[in-house]
Amino acid sequence: MRLIRRKPSVIDLELNMPAMVDIVFLLLIFFMCTSSLIQPEESMASQMTRPASGMSSTSNERLVRIKVRAVNNKPIVEIDNQLCQDFDILMEKLKLRRDEYDIHVIIEGQNNVPFRYMVAVLDACYRVNVTNVSFSPKGVK
Repeated sequence: MRLIRRKPSVIDLELNMPAMVDIVFLLLIFFMCTSSLIQPEESMASQMTRPASGMSSTSNERLVRIKVRAVNNKPIVEIDNQLCQDFDILMEKLKLRRDEYDIHVIIEGQNNVPFRYMVAVLDACYRVNVTNVSFSPKGVK
């Protein structure tokens, strides 16, 4: 018995566009519903609580105030009313104070200080292993 081979017929393939459009819209709606719309940090208003009036510190802990101001978009940093030229000098002064006694650092920022300078001061504190850090809600005058 001999098999007869048929020539394959040409099948005209089409994309089912209405179904594809439906799937694209469903995916679009899914991603819109599951995404979180976050606000850029620089435009967020920061709310800080006022410290309690009866804040107590231990006898071997000293309070260190770091004031941050911005003049001509450049940071000016003072530690206990002593001017620091840059963040490396700030780290050296923090390290000297930390070696003498336990310190509690309070970072006070002027109202118009960009947040990146406040974070740079916080990073300087953590680089010298000072972890007892607070932010003051009062601006530098």
